[in-house]
Amino acid sequence: MGTLLAALARIIGIGGVLFVGLLFYEEGIPGASRIPLLTSIPILGDLTAGRVHTHAAEQVKIATAAAKAVCDGKLEKVVSGYELAVAKAEIAEMERQRNATAQALEDYRKRARADQQSLQVAHEKLERAIAEDVGDDGGRWTDADQRWMQDHRGRTASPGR
Repeated sequence: MGTLLAALARIIGIGGVLFVGLLFYEEGIPGASRIPLLTSIPILGDLTAGRVHTHAAEQVKIATAAAKAVCDGKLEKVVSGYELAVAKAEIAEMERQRNATAQALEDYRKRARADQQSLQVAHEKLERAIAEDVGDDGGRWTDADQRWMQDHRGRTASPGR
C-alpha cells in the first residue's frame, strides 16, 4: 500500500494524493457503500462510504426520528381525544342513570305518601265504624272483654287494640 502511495505521489504529486484522498474521504470509494458490513465498521465505514453518504444517512435517521415523534404525538392526541370522548359518553350515561334513579325515587315517595294517606283515611273510617257500632254481635269490645284481656294477657296473644 505504501509503494502504491509513493508511486502515486511521484506521478501526481503530494497535492494530487491529498486531493484524491480528500475526494475518497468526502465521496467514498465507488461501490463500497453497497457493502453493508464494510460501511458498519466505524472508521473504515466513513472512509469507504464517504462523508457525504454517512452524513446523509445520519440526516435520514434524524428526520425519521423527528417524523416518528410527530406521528407519535398525533397518535397520542387521537388516542387522548378518543379516551376523552369515551369518558364523556360514560359521564353522560351515568348522569342519565342518576336522573332515572332520582325520578324513580321521587315516584316511589309520592306513592308512599299516597298509600300512607289512604291508610290513614281507611283507619279513620274503621275507627268511626267501630265507634258507631251499637249492635251486640261480638264485633265490639265490651268492658268485660277488656277485663278478660287484662287477666289473660300473659297467657294468650293480644288482639291488638
